[in-house]
Amino acid sequence: MKTKPVQPNHPRTPKLASILVPTDFSRHATRALQYAVPLAQQVGGKITLLHAIDMPVVPAQLGALMTDEARLTAAAQSGLDQLAARLVPNPLLGPTVVRLGRAYEEISRAAKSRKIDLIVLAMRGRTELQRALLGSTAERVVRHASCPVLTVRPVRGRKMPAAGSKDLAALINRILVPVDFSAHSRAVVRYAAGLARTTQAGLALLHVVEPPPLGVFAGHEAESTRYITGAHTTARQELARLATSMCGDLEVEVLVREGHPAQGIALAARDWRSDLIVLSTRGLTGLRHIVLGSTAEAVVRHAPCPVLTVGRT
Repeated sequence: MKTKPVQPNHPRTPKLASILVPTDFSRHATRALQYAVPLAQQVGGKITLLHAIDMPVVPAQLGALMTDEARLTAAAQSGLDQLAARLVPNPLLGPTVVRLGRAYEEISRAAKSRKIDLIVLAMRGRTELQRALLGSTAERVVRHASCPVLTVRPVRGRKMPAAGSKDLAALINRILVPVDFSAHSRAVVRYAAGLARTTQAGLALLHVVEPPPLGVFAGHEAESTRYITGAHTTARQELARLATSMCGDLEVEVLVREGHPAQGIALAARDWRSDLIVLSTRGLTGLRHIVLGSTAEAVVRHAPCPVLTVGRT
């Protein structure tokens, strides 16, 4: 189902003037940087490269630690400079930053102190253990960052654009936006619509209808069917209204799925061949807020495409 509003209300391009790309110098982190470069080209942003050195403090070895700190910092700075020279066109290059501390904490702190508009982060690192650690880092950054976070995972059969490319067509053709009808998810729709306009991508709004708890309609299959059918109909109507009010004159597809939210989002992204999911990390309050947070992290972990999580707009 597609919907198009009668009176255009053009969504604004999201502010993406400052883009932070953390790196551990792995090929996966390099892919994230290759993703960030054409995005920065498209929106006129600058890229800040960051590497965090996590050094355990052992009091008996403080002297040696200080020496290692200086050596490792110099090596990391040299690595960042070489990476920037190889992959980031000079007009797009912001600062290169080396920080000491736990990766997710330093990424979050740097984003806040430098007023970063977007973090672009890889989902995998160098070894199997490091991949698990970096995955955990990505999820923690999603949870704690003060700005939107775009997590990039490898996609088979898809090459990253060459350095200096301004073309996002190979990256973002179809943007999927899950909606739970909370106030914040509505705001995220407007954010995603602005991004879709900028990248000239197709846009779809998705709502996943959760089945009623076991036992609620036990022995009453007809009532259960009416409940699900009604929920689907209501969701489609609300999504169409949302598209009209938030997406300007963009043509928007409306999708409704049934199941657990995270699983439904991942399956819809696969079926609709999404290039990007734009997802709210802030829904309602209390327990439902916690559930939404865990849903966002599960989508980041299992989605078949990059995920842009938005905590504030």
